[in-house]
Amino acid sequence: MPTDRCVPELMFDGYLTASRSGRVLYANEAARRWLGLPESGDHEPPALQDLLPTTCALRPLLTSGAPLSTTCKGLCQGLQVHLRPDSLELQGPPRQAPSGPRTLPEALNGAQHLNEVAQVILTHPDWQALGVQLALFDPVGATLRVLQAGLHEPDLYQTLSVQTRHPLADAFRTGQARACVPSEWPDPVPDGTRELLTLPLRSPQRPLGSLLLHLPGPRSVPRLQGALDACAAALDRAAHFDEISRSQRRYRTLLESTHAALWELDRNFEIQGESPNWQAMTGQTYAEYVGRGFMAVLHPDDRPRLEADITRGIQGSDPFELRGRMRRIDGQYRHVVAIALPVPEERGAGQGWAGSIQDVTEEVWAAEWEGPSERFLTLSVQGGPARPTFAAVLDELTRVTGATGGLLVGLPRSGGAPRTLATSGATGHLHAYLDAHLEAPQVTALSPRPGWLHPPGDASPPAGASGRGALLVPLQYQERVIAAALLDVPAGLVDATSLEHLRWLQAHLAPIVHSAQLRDALDRSEAQARSIVSALDEGVVMIDAAGRLIAANRAAQDLLDLLPGQSLPPLHDPVWALQNERGEPVPFEQYPAVTALRTGRPVRQVILSRTRRDGQRRWLSINATPLEDRSGVVVSFTDVSESITLREQLTAQAFQDDLTGLSNRRAFQRAAQEQRGPRAAALLIDVDHFKAVNDTHGHHVGDDLLREIAARLRREAPPGSLIARLGGDEFGVSHPDLSTEDACALARRVVQVIGQPVVLGRVHAHVSASVGVATTERLRGADLHRAADLAMYVVKRAGRSGWQLFDPDEHLPT
Repeated sequence: MPTDRCVPELMFDGYLTASRSGRVLYANEAARRWLGLPESGDHEPPALQDLLPTTCALRPLLTSGAPLSTTCKGLCQGLQVHLRPDSLELQGPPRQAPSGPRTLPEALNGAQHLNEVAQVILTHPDWQALGVQLALFDPVGATLRVLQAGLHEPDLYQTLSVQTRHPLADAFRTGQARACVPSEWPDPVPDGTRELLTLPLRSPQRPLGSLLLHLPGPRSVPRLQGALDACAAALDRAAHFDEISRSQRRYRTLLESTHAALWELDRNFEIQGESPNWQAMTGQTYAEYVGRGFMAVLHPDDRPRLEADITRGIQGSDPFELRGRMRRIDGQYRHVVAIALPVPEERGAGQGWAGSIQDVTEEVWAAEWEGPSERFLTLSVQGGPARPTFAAVLDELTRVTGATGGLLVGLPRSGGAPRTLATSGATGHLHAYLDAHLEAPQVTALSPRPGWLHPPGDASPPAGASGRGALLVPLQYQERVIAAALLDVPAGLVDATSLEHLRWLQAHLAPIVHSAQLRDALDRSEAQARSIVSALDEGVVMIDAAGRLIAANRAAQDLLDLLPGQSLPPLHDPVWALQNERGEPVPFEQYPAVTALRTGRPVRQVILSRTRRDGQRRWLSINATPLEDRSGVVVSFTDVSESITLREQLTAQAFQDDLTGLSNRRAFQRAAQEQRGPRAAALLIDVDHFKAVNDTHGHHVGDDLLREIAARLRREAPPGSLIARLGGDEFGVSHPDLSTEDACALARRVVQVIGQPVVLGRVHAHVSASVGVATTERLRGADLHRAADLAMYVVKRAGRSGWQLFDPDEHLPT
């Protein structure tokens, strides 16, 4: 029987459903044969009464709707009929369960987790093989985990890179089956093996791995295809099931470590005792919040809905959730989620309520703010012209503040006048602010926070709702203000939520503007290079058929680093040595001039580099055009080093963290995978209590704290280290040559320096660090990143603020 049948087809000889009007909705294979239905489902479903014999006892059910009998007594004797409100369910008598062993598809259907499915594949007798190995793809390390049957679950036999030259890896990459004899196999094989068959395992969405069968004789791949499809479907299903289970466990762990305010109320949802927790959060005294006085700090627009939600919730005995806005002690309304859990009261006299209050303002704001920002994010990802990106950024800033006009300017690194990037509305008076407040000496002293500028000639900032000022929004990238927006806000005021929105936008807009500035500089550089070429200010040399330089203009002499009056050396002289983008010497026969002479066709825009006498590596865009009689070639070239450097900067951004300037997760994972030397080391650092600082003082203080932690890590890490921010409050350090002893000493120093107080303006922050350490001296051939992560969570579970060296005998999950 095919392995892709649904449950009714596996359990019963015949099964179908029909509407109460008699229209067939579903019929399995046995029912289709019984009714003579075609296999294709592309036709109109037939009416059941048109298919049944005239003497069939089911007909009265379909014509009158009266349930005369739930069991057919006519030609369909034994057929069970179940009446549903809007349909009929008909099923044949159950088949007898097979007395023999389960087939491979049946055994796979009974397995739930990935290890269980793998054990079924490795041990099932249907393969008729002397031995079976299963190679499963691990996307984290880009490896194949080769498994063989164990006592209760699979054993790991070996780990292979997907790029290695091994038949199992070849089958995974190519998707092709292959048979070979034992002498061709790189590993030991069971006695009696005559043929080894490697088979790819693929789901419709992705490759899953490969299967190895040690066979006593040849087997046909097509005959095995059904079993392979069943295995692939079961593996894919189990992988999704396990990932859902892991996600649930991660969610529970995250929930347990969340910093949330806790509360207790009686059965009437009233506070009867003092709650210092609530008082510190809202500023209310006990006399103010006792009973239901706490409702006073809820937003007036939310109170009627929350009163109704509370009334409904306390009438039952199930947990319920409350969402609304609550006034914090500083007077700002914040979005919160309160979870209410039933708690039995003393002496069994009913139940009270307890729970937690979680500030979700940032999540709510981010959800509201990200939608309108998609336009400039899309422009940035597409990498198109810079001007539309600048305009979209300014439009978003004016929309958030309600400004009637705006000016976005770029601030050059080396001083000089700001460069206008985009304008919106009337901007004449904003240029006066620009001239008065953004002179070169003042730019370096700009605060990264949004602030008001006073009118030119006025020593005091604008005051009152009727005043007219300019709001300055600096955009800082890698600790340097790269651009600023001047916004004309008629009221002269921006509410607190809009200011928070602006600060959120600053962090998101700065890298987008910086990327657009690089593209703009690249476009301007390339446009300038094209105009130079069109005006023949580029380097031009004439070379004859023997490779001798006959003439060179002044630009060529400058670009080729020739001394005044120096004779032109021949083309094959080492002074002209060219390198490709990897720094490798280009063979003489592949020089553009030589290629053009040999083929008689022009060679255009070949990018190669040459090292000058002072050691500088300069990039040249080279064109070579042969003369009509092929007696020589004209070579023109221009210096495009700036364009290449800008392209390299754009590429480098993909591996850099925008907030701290450290490397990012992608760079760290790549380094951890590449560092396989005998003394490689990796540290994973999680900042404890960071969220409490971030929630209490705002994400701008949290950002400053992360930058300070990054600076401390730079000071402590030994030379040659790669330091990365992996996301949120997690950092990593990797080193290609660090002993276990030195790695542990570094971990101790990191715990010590991060645990020292941090002064951020008026805020005194106290955090600690949980550090996991992994080295190849202790763990050869393993994933250092994953090992350090496991060690770090040992510290977290032990109470945080410490370090742990990974021990494979203790810390690998069972």
